[in-house]
Amino acid sequence: MRLWPDKTTILSGKEERRVTTQRDRRSARTREVLVEAHNRLVLDNRQRRIKVGDIVAEAGVGRSTFYDHYSSAEDIHLEALVRPLAMLADAAVGRGESERLANLLRHFWDNRGRARETIRGRKGERVDRLLAELVAERLDGTASTLPAPLAAAQLAAAAFAPVKAWLRAAAPCDAAALARSICDSGAAAMRALRAD
Repeated sequence: MRLWPDKTTILSGKEERRVTTQRDRRSARTREVLVEAHNRLVLDNRQRRIKVGDIVAEAGVGRSTFYDHYSSAEDIHLEALVRPLAMLADAAVGRGESERLANLLRHFWDNRGRARETIRGRKGERVDRLLAELVAERLDGTASTLPAPLAAAQLAAAAFAPVKAWLRAAAPCDAAALARSICDSGAAAMRALRAD
């Protein structure tokens, strides 16, 4: 252990890693609090456009704390989508659970006004890229007839396109049927893409 002139203890070895881990846990907890606050605001249908000020007020933290972790309200919105989109990414690569995906789709349908905003325009393009990245993570090391980024883009688009059309009310469909179709299509697409 070393001491700086101001008598602050600098830990080394395992103890230093523990301090870093505690800092990482605090950072993760702060991010979690911010995402939870964001999600509460998203599900409050009275408020359409969520601003950083709204999120920090709901979370009970300062703006500087927010900006230590995120650069905008749109960035936190994308992080909030990681968990639900992960279920869709699993389905896209043939590892989806249709019941869980059906529950997610019902949630999207129940909040379709907000969902439609999320899949539209520049925000929608970022969501598409996020889903493709999540799919790419699941393809890591999988031998494919296409380069991994193209395979990920193909699988993500194939899984997300019917969800988007459904949310735009292109055609009525039961969430369970849509979920099964996405899971089955993902499994078939993976078989077709494998370079065996």
